Amino acid sequence: MVKVNKKKVINKNGTFKNGTLNNKLNKVDNKKLDLAYGFEAKSSTKVQEEKNDYNKKLIENGMNNICRVIVLDWLIGVHRKFQFRPATIHIGITLFDRFIRLNDKNGLINCDNLQLVGATCLHIASKYEDMNPAVLLDYCIMSNSEFNPKDMINMEVEILNTLQFKIADKATLIDYLDSFFDSGVLKGVNKNRLPKYFYSSALYISELSLLHQAMVLYPPRVLSTSILLLLCLLFEKDESEKSNLSILKDLKYSLKRFSKINSITKEIRMCIKSLIGIIKEQFFLEIKIKEGLENSILKDNPEEGIPFIYLKDLTNKWRNAYTNLYKKITSLRT
Repeated sequence: MVKVNKKKVINKNGTFKNGTLNNKLNKVDNKKLDLAYGFEAKSSTKVQEEKNDYNKKLIENGMNNICRVIVLDWLIGVHRKFQFRPATIHIGITLFDRFIRLNDKNGLINCDNLQLVGATCLHIASKYEDMNPAVLLDYCIMSNSEFNPKDMINMEVEILNTLQFKIADKATLIDYLDSFFDSGVLKGVNKNRLPKYFYSSALYISELSLLHQAMVLYPPRVLSTSILLLLCLLFEKDESEKSNLSILKDLKYSLKRFSKINSITKEIRMCIKSLIGIIKEQFFLEIKIKEGLENSILKDNPEEGIPFIYLKDLTNKWRNAYTNLYKKITSLRT
């Protein structure tokens, strides 16, 4: 199990040229957005095929999806400790998954060095996105000395060569979430007027979806729209949000119009159903752990291929949004 060392973190290092994708997204209108980044809605068959291919890659390297989730949850804790930009974790995890898919060197990736791969991917993402990336030694301290700076340098070379130095050539999920408000897709909806915990809940769900393989295969356009629509439905049904009904209705109308124009309504329904499942899973696991369950890994869901694992670092990072979301979902009359 990954352990996080609480020693002091130093934030000094060299950096790549700043690659903030929000700046790029603001320069194009909504119609050009999808063309610029080449996003297309995927059928459920295509999503299943990609999920099976990824599982095959994990198995070939002697791993499974639970190994992936444990490392990525630890990465979120590191991201929180270093106070990186929100987009950094999205870019880092995307690099992690792309590297596993594209790597063709036997023995380069395995359970023993998966934490090293994750830390190196986050480091690359941070040098691309953040003004003050952490130094290599900080990652080694956080890993309880599971690897050293030289290991990270060697792994960085392997990752960048495998990915042909394409670090963030497409918009991430969080870029899409922000672009909805910044590029005029949601007309008349100001992000600053959203209900309390609405946007932070969207960020929590977006990071939760990164850790679930079944979710990351959805195009960012579909996933981001689904997250916002789900939150609209949850906040609308909460009687304490009556004062925010007007902006929630405007937001929901704009999102439904966007999904209809882009012919992604069917994919969004599937995605929302999956999102509700992974959110409820975390609530269930936290209750079980509080009741005295020692092992957070319960079992595999054979139907969905989703590991039943309590994501401690992710939940602690978004504790307020998580608690608010828990109250809204559990108060629904089903």
